[in-house]
Order: sequence, then C-alpha cells, then structure tokens
Amino acid sequence: MAALICTKSGRRPRLIYRIHLARGPAKGQRKGFTETDYARLLDAAHQQLGGPIVLV
Repeated sequence: MAALICTKSGRRPRLIYRIHLARGPAKGQRKGFTETDYARLLDAAHQQLGGPIVLV
C-alpha cells in the first residue's frame, strides 16, 4: 500500500491510497511499487484535489 495524507486549512484531511496486489510468488514479478506506480498515485491525488501538491 502507498498512501498520501492531504491537508488544506479549514478542510478535513483526505487519504488517497493505492494497493499493490501480489498475485503469488511468480518469478520476475516485483513485490512492491515501481516508480510508475508512485507517479500514478501522485497524478491521481492531483486530479482529485484539483490543485498543486507539495511533497515532503
């Protein structure tokens, strides 16, 4: 799982997350998130929030 907690003054915090499902112990498959997966998570957060993201 990878997640972002998004906050904005005067509003409730939001949790945006993605789950990586490993489909068994297949050879050659990654068990974790790739750079592309993280980029997609940040893009989804940007689209849902409708504004800039400050990543710390």
